[in-house]
Amino acid sequence: MTGLALMNCKISERKLIGFKYCGGCNPVINRAQLVQDIQRRLSAEFTLATDQSPTQWDIGILVCGCLSACADKPDFRNLARRWIIIAGNSVDYGDAPEKDLAEIVLNKLKL
Repeated sequence: MTGLALMNCKISERKLIGFKYCGGCNPVINRAQLVQDIQRRLSAEFTLATDQSPTQWDIGILVCGCLSACADKPDFRNLARRWIIIAGNSVDYGDAPEKDLAEIVLNKLKL
């Protein structure tokens, strides 16, 4: 979509994104800063969901502070059609420097 088309994009046509978090007991990354960076850089074709959203998310982003990804549980997998898993310094279990995590997630959102 072009910039003008994105500005005119109806909310119903946007992809719904939701975030889930681990408990934060042993973080090796700054989860809050990472999520703020992702949210700030999201294009207009996406809209953020809340936990109260009655609609299944198009994409869920699980934000775990360490590599154990303990919050990756089947209980909430039905909240989204597709998931991107951030676990410490990795995205979908591929290692990456913390400074690159937001960019990797944003690129995966385009797929």
